Amino acid sequence: MQTTIAAMKIGQVIREIREAQKATLEEIALAANTNASNLSRIERGIQGYSPENLERIATALGVTVSELHRRMETATPSGGKSGEPTADQNHPGVDLAMVSNKYSSLTPDHRELVEEFMTLLLRRQRVKKA
Repeated sequence: MQTTIAAMKIGQVIREIREAQKATLEEIALAANTNASNLSRIERGIQGYSPENLERIATALGVTVSELHRRMETATPSGGKSGEPTADQNHPGVDLAMVSNKYSSLTPDHRELVEEFMTLLLRRQRVKKA
């Protein structure tokens, strides 16, 4: 299968999600019914993948294929290496990619809880500033 730029980028996204979850190549490969060396080559963009294989990898990561594509499209432009922490300018040291990956791996119910908690924290913060 021919390797494309899209395959390289989606491989980087797969690696970022896997690493954010602190999962090994072997764990995700086993869950995706492939082997770690194939998954490694996909992550590095040197091996293509079938739609079925991508679906199994996404499922093993707890995301959808469309989520992989969305992240690929919003990934760091070629000026920055994918996988590098993206710091929040107001809060240096905050790895937004890692936070986003963790949030995306939550169930919808848990995402709702996170959003409610953040709203509560922001409300408390405004009250203390006043």
